[in-house]
Amino acid sequence: SHDLEQEVTTLVASDAPVRLTRVRVTNRGGSARRLSAFAYWRLVLGVLPEEGAHAVVVESGPSGRGLRATNGLAGLFADGVAFAEVATNAAGAEVSWTADRVGFLGVGGSPAHPRALARTGALDGRTGPGLDPCFALQARLTLAPGASAECVFLLGEGGSRSETEALVARFSRRGAFDDALAAVRAQWNETAGALRVETPSEVLDVMLNGWLAYQTLSCRLWGRTAFYQSGGAFGYRDQLQDAAALLHARPDLTRAQILLHAAHQFPEGDVLHWWHPPGDRGTRTRFSDDLLWLPWVTSHYVAATGDRAVLDEEAGFVTARLLEPGEDEAYLATVPAAERASVYEHCCRAVDRSLRVGSHGLPLMGTGDWNDGMNRVGREGRGESVWMALFLYDVLRRFEPLCAARGDVDRARRYADHRAALAAAVEERAWDGGWFLRAWFDDGTPLGTAKAAECRVDVLPQAWATLSGAASRERAELALESALRELVLPEGGLIRLLAPPFDHHEPSPGYIQGYVPGIRENGGQYTHAAAWAVRACAERGWRERALSLLEMILPAHHARTPAEVEVYEVEPYVVAADVYAVSPHVGRGGWTWYTGSSGWLLRVGLESILGLRTEGGVRLVLRPCVPDAWPGYRIAYRVPGCGTHYAIDVRNPSGCSARVTRVRVDGAELAPEDGAAAWPITRDGARHDVVVELGA
Repeated sequence: SHDLEQEVTTLVASDAPVRLTRVRVTNRGGSARRLSAFAYWRLVLGVLPEEGAHAVVVESGPSGRGLRATNGLAGLFADGVAFAEVATNAAGAEVSWTADRVGFLGVGGSPAHPRALARTGALDGRTGPGLDPCFALQARLTLAPGASAECVFLLGEGGSRSETEALVARFSRRGAFDDALAAVRAQWNETAGALRVETPSEVLDVMLNGWLAYQTLSCRLWGRTAFYQSGGAFGYRDQLQDAAALLHARPDLTRAQILLHAAHQFPEGDVLHWWHPPGDRGTRTRFSDDLLWLPWVTSHYVAATGDRAVLDEEAGFVTARLLEPGEDEAYLATVPAAERASVYEHCCRAVDRSLRVGSHGLPLMGTGDWNDGMNRVGREGRGESVWMALFLYDVLRRFEPLCAARGDVDRARRYADHRAALAAAVEERAWDGGWFLRAWFDDGTPLGTAKAAECRVDVLPQAWATLSGAASRERAELALESALRELVLPEGGLIRLLAPPFDHHEPSPGYIQGYVPGIRENGGQYTHAAAWAVRACAERGWRERALSLLEMILPAHHARTPAEVEVYEVEPYVVAADVYAVSPHVGRGGWTWYTGSSGWLLRVGLESILGLRTEGGVRLVLRPCVPDAWPGYRIAYRVPGCGTHYAIDVRNPSGCSARVTRVRVDGAELAPEDGAAAWPITRDGARHDVVVELGA
């Protein structure tokens, strides 16, 4: 533009709370140019700018090239010192600033047309308290013909003044931006680049090759916030599931998440539904499933990595008052307990607390199981959840071998007996003729029955009847077939959570009924559950259907044409938590970014469809569930922590992908195992070539 070649690169440092933006300008004209580069940020340092602006104090930094800001009324964050700084390689550059939004934007001005940009002089230099606060920096420089210059703008916050100045010194030095950029690229290559696939499905490739891992780590585990979910809290069930999806690239993150969540359990066995660091204030609830995700993810982690040492790691507890009778939940301040216990003991306390059953022999629902919106189904303490029975069955199935391996034989036997009783109760009491019930209300009214006008069928128990292995093969298959027939909405490209949606149902299931019918949990697609339905199809071996349903719900599928974009209306490269199923908005995306379905879709695509899993940290297993029409596909997989690469070439020469018929690793022939390929992991940092053939 105007004979100026411009390049802007923005990144967040991989190991520090700093954002860096580099502006490079080259003068391609024939005369010298006098230029200004501006950076502007509105300051909040709290919750809402209109509430806390009076407490924000801004001052100039010691270098004379930036600003510092504090908010002494910010509670736990009152010691923090926010900073903005500019570093430039332009000789003779002049830096000015203002901390006054009016001084930068002008009266009635906006960030689209700041009045300061129309002036030729420096910014007014205003700082201090009592302003409508901002960070506004200006670097004025002169560029000769053919000359280049760059400015690096820093934005961040340290926990103290000394920490802030150390960060500024580190990232404003010459070469710091290039070092930070190289570190960020290496970090994301390790995580999002650990897996590369080439398949006949373009929408599957684009999501598996980086985007799903990126969304899961950057938004769900690190940011824990998005435009539609501005929070920052850890969810007990949420981030545990997210971390499980990163096992293929960063098992260390999965392990760390297990330890973090174990330390947010109460001694009684229940857990904080969510909590905010660093003070660990959060909600104590009567949700029935939260606590069980700890043993579920821990057992999955051990099975995949072979790291049994995690079971012996010690973690503390948090303490707070118990909920009063009739009190569904409470937002509480917690304090660390003096007691500590192994992760194994934490898991056992969670399981033991979950073994109570109701009159049908199924787990109590409490004030919600996985579906928080069904918070009135069992709030009186008698309602039962069919999904919880299936989920708990799966938890016990996975955890029993860990008990037995530790010599905890009585507990393993007790868990096995309870698991058998759950399976019998589901078969005898929860079958509705074509699918499984969802739950029973406190008064005994069934939920999810074909006789009902609302919520005749819910996808959760139908998917988990297969995923858990609790139901008979015939019923599990029929239940899944029925759910797909009732819940798939091809015109919207979605799989509904339940149908028909709640509207006037009595008894009331809870706040889910407050959503517009067909929106979010109330009969829209809740993508988390849709991913489970696809995984169940793959477990059943439905090769054609599993892939077609997965492709249908991937975001890229909703944006292939301008007409589809007009319907979907949200980002096509990240997963939406929900998709609307009500006219005139059928197929419109809901909350994007902040959704646990990104991690589950990564697992479904890699593990369930392409079939790659690790076992015990010592071998890789490939059990594909791909269509017969696929001629083949490739997976480039890097083993975490050792640099070993496996180039996996899957071929389908006969046009039948029913099972693995041949396996070669570095030219050596291996026998297939039960229709799958399996080979030991060689941790030598080298590349290894694997050829797998499929057939009848």
